[in-house]
Amino acid sequence: MFELHIKTLKFNHYIKNVIVIIPLLFSMNFTNPVLWLKCVVIFLAFCLISSAVYVMNDLIDIEKDRLHPIKCHRPIASGKISKKLAYSLMFLLICASSVLALTLNIPCLIVILLYFILNIFYTLWLKQIALIDVSCIALGFVLRIVAGCMAINVIPSALVILLTFFASMFFTFSKRKLELQLTKDDRRESIKEFNIEIANQFILINAILSIAFYFTYVLDKTTIARAGSEYLYITVIPFTLIVFRLLLLVNISTSENDDPIHFIEKDKPLKFIFWFYVLILILVLTVLK
Repeated sequence: MFELHIKTLKFNHYIKNVIVIIPLLFSMNFTNPVLWLKCVVIFLAFCLISSAVYVMNDLIDIEKDRLHPIKCHRPIASGKISKKLAYSLMFLLICASSVLALTLNIPCLIVILLYFILNIFYTLWLKQIALIDVSCIALGFVLRIVAGCMAINVIPSALVILLTFFASMFFTFSKRKLELQLTKDDRRESIKEFNIEIANQFILINAILSIAFYFTYVLDKTTIARAGSEYLYITVIPFTLIVFRLLLLVNISTSENDDPIHFIEKDKPLKFIFWFYVLILILVLTVLK
């Protein structure tokens, strides 16, 4: 039963919430244990509210999921977890997430609730509209960045928000392409107008925009002044390699995978490049000043 709950809450997707820590890293206060504790709290709050969203999605889409080649095996769609238990679980997750956010401040609570409200509209209506559905997912990641800023009381950078938005669009369009490859007949409304060629164009455009905004951010005078280092541009190289590796994996994938997050979990070269990026970033922020 515990394994079913893990699948329902989608623990493996919690890695998406790590981006709430990004504002702390670039605020140059990453040696402050109090701020780290606040980041951990907002991270846990987002993990809980995102699990609540996953449960809600599974409840609303239960009939459609039963017709999907992969989603039909989900605990709620397969009937292994009852609707009554799922609703109770969702309510507890929302309450727990809200309490955690409120221990930080009211703005964090507002962001958490906005995230859940956004996903209600997304699940009931917006996910059926092509491009709007992808934008909603990207806005969800922007809200994570804003929450990370609110937790440590810093003003979110416009460049970071734009970078987050387009990087999220890159990930989401990659997911749409994987869905197109996997499903032939029963496709969601928002991707029925898509084909592989169009998906590839959107993926490439957002990959380029992600790299461009990251490059612009690390060369921004405000960023350099805050970081106290002119060598942040070095991190552009591993960042670009991460994007390139993801592009490669999305284009050569032949497995029954409809989410690029699995590449992060399973691809060793991608993991190596990611940790290399983290190492370079730490060196730039601590040694190369």
